[in-house]
Formats: sequence, structure tokens, C-alpha cells
Amino acid sequence: MIKYLALMIITSIVTYLLRDSLSLLKYEAYKDTLGALLNVSSIIFAIIGAWIAIIYPRAIGRAFASSNIKDNEIKEAEGDANYLSELVEIVMVSAFVLMTVLTIQFSVPITKGILGPTALKHGKYAIFFTVATLTFIQLHAVFRVILANYFFLNQLRNKNASGKIDVLNK
Repeated sequence: MIKYLALMIITSIVTYLLRDSLSLLKYEAYKDTLGALLNVSSIIFAIIGAWIAIIYPRAIGRAFASSNIKDNEIKEAEGDANYLSELVEIVMVSAFVLMTVLTIQFSVPITKGILGPTALKHGKYAIFFTVATLTFIQLHAVFRVILANYFFLNQLRNKNASGKIDVLNK
């Protein structure tokens, strides 16, 4: 949560520093960025969601089962829960970005005609802040997907190497 707050603070500072330029921007300047955010968020949401369902079916089953976890499964369950929590956070961030982008695309054209000149100027600051924050949050999520894959591959390679050493020592 702190990382998202930090991204929002950084975006607030950038918004403040660019305030004079932002009043000249129109909604059309954000359409490509909003489209890209929608596409990237959708892809990450779908892929990570499928990845969770395919790779961790036992962890999902344990979550919905009424029985307790056996002693020999506790270590595996804790490892799955830690990794899954990271993946679920990425899915939730992408879902939040998707919902916000859809809300922006629906509401901005409507509210443009309703707002007066002063409110429109503040609205331009708000839309920049929102789009920039969503962009930074989604970039962070993409980076975390890359890191998660890297660490997953590293863990797999270490287990394979340990397995080969165990076979050679027998």
C-alpha cells in the first residue's frame, strides 16, 4: 500500500510542476494512453488469472476446502500463499486500472460539457493526475510480473539442480 501512496505523491508533484502545461491539454491527448492502459491491464488480468488457476489449483482447492491442512502440506501451502498473494495483488491492480479507465472513458465526455471554465481547468489537473497514476501503477505491475517470472524460473532451476545433485549422490 505504501508503494502506491508513494506513486501518488510522485504523480502529485509532477502534476504540480506541469500545471501550466496541463491546462492546454485536451482529453484527446490521453486517448492513446488510456487505450494502452486498457489493453495492458486486460492482458495482465487474463494471463495472471489463468496462471493462478492453472499452476496453483491445489492452493485454490485448499482455500475452498473445509478440511484442515496436513502437517506435510503446511510448508508448501505457506510458499503458495506468499507467491499467490503477490500474483493476486497484480490481478487486483490490473482490475482497478481497467475499471478506472472504463469510468474515465465513459464520464469525461459527459462531464466536459457540464463543467465551467474554472472547474474544467481543475478537471484537466485531475485527469492528468489520474492517468499518470494509473500509468505508473500499471508499469509497476508489469515490472512485478517480470520479477515474479524471474524468481519463479530461478526457483525452478535451483530445485532442478538440487534434484540432479541428489541423484548423483545416490
